[in-house]
Amino acid sequence: MQRLQQFFESPQAPRNWFWNAILFPFLVTRGIWVFVAYFAYNNFQPNPSYLRYVKQGYFLTRIFPLDIFTRWDSKWYFSILKGGYQPSADLRTVYSNLAYFPLYPYLVKSVGWLGVSLPDGLYILLGLLLSNLFFLASAALLYRLIIRSPGFDADGAQRALILLILFPVSFFFSAFYPESLFLFLTLLGFTFALEEKWAWTGICAALVVVTKPTGIIPVIALGWLYMEKKQWRLQAIRLSILWFLLAPLALFLHFYHLYLISGHPFAFIDAMTAWGGIQPATYWNPFQNLTGAGLDVFKVDLVLMILFLVASAYSIWKWPVKAYGVYALLMILLAVSEGLLVSMSRYLLVCFPVFVLLGQKLRGGKWFDLTAAACLALQVIYFAGWVNYYWIA
Repeated sequence: MQRLQQFFESPQAPRNWFWNAILFPFLVTRGIWVFVAYFAYNNFQPNPSYLRYVKQGYFLTRIFPLDIFTRWDSKWYFSILKGGYQPSADLRTVYSNLAYFPLYPYLVKSVGWLGVSLPDGLYILLGLLLSNLFFLASAALLYRLIIRSPGFDADGAQRALILLILFPVSFFFSAFYPESLFLFLTLLGFTFALEEKWAWTGICAALVVVTKPTGIIPVIALGWLYMEKKQWRLQAIRLSILWFLLAPLALFLHFYHLYLISGHPFAFIDAMTAWGGIQPATYWNPFQNLTGAGLDVFKVDLVLMILFLVASAYSIWKWPVKAYGVYALLMILLAVSEGLLVSMSRYLLVCFPVFVLLGQKLRGGKWFDLTAAACLALQVIYFAGWVNYYWIA
């Protein structure tokens, strides 16, 4: 514990930084979400396409304060935890959990690996605890990263973290989803890479690549940072670069496992096709979800995407460490390349360099307050929709 405390300590950090910048806004927002859930679930019209869950009274567990953080993909991660990977009759046309990556549900399973059977609600509780703990650790890592970077200060770090916590879909960090684990491993990888601890960087890369399909992006960005540290001189490359081979090795082992289960050498790609995740024909029109006169999630996501795209390009142009901007830019481009603005805000959520940039630039109190208020308002609306089974991200 003493070594862990020393790891996060910074002489530039003010006293009680963890409470002021992270824990207090974290607790306040989570309290707001629970209040919104109780109000919205009883007073707002649920999604008519998913009334079966409303009639059932829950999605994954009867414990309401836990169940409100389980929607949509949560059940697929839960299915991996409970029964492992199970291929569908036709991977390319029928949904299956082979489209999801294993690290988060495998961590949640915990003592289940020893043959101990736990109630579903306890697994949900454990998963939510892990999600929240990984997010708190991610926030501390991000604060440490900002405060130790030249040209950044504690006030900017606090603003960046508040914007991250208030981002419209930040509740995914507390949901039965791997978003907080993904952000934690990405930030931990950057932390080790900046200190040129390449063995630990390689381990983080190997773990993040089996957390989500987008895990290849932080691996590329960490490789970019390696070359930046070597000033892009090929003769400066050392055997330490071989640690990055852990990432493709981990990915190969996962894909080989899916092959043994399904008999399909490209089982993951086939499963993604069923989900609509890989449809090259739609690349020419990535904005087809923008039809309709009303304001909806997709239109808000388009505005956020443009903002994040500009911010990531600016960070590549201005910041001395280009790998940050490369990471954010590639995350956005990968989301757009899917052909639809679906889950866009969830891709943006883990683009931490943009929040750092906004925290640095929004120094005027009124502009920061306006941005924070807009984010919180959207967050309340989005969570009310999420609880009532509307697609948010």
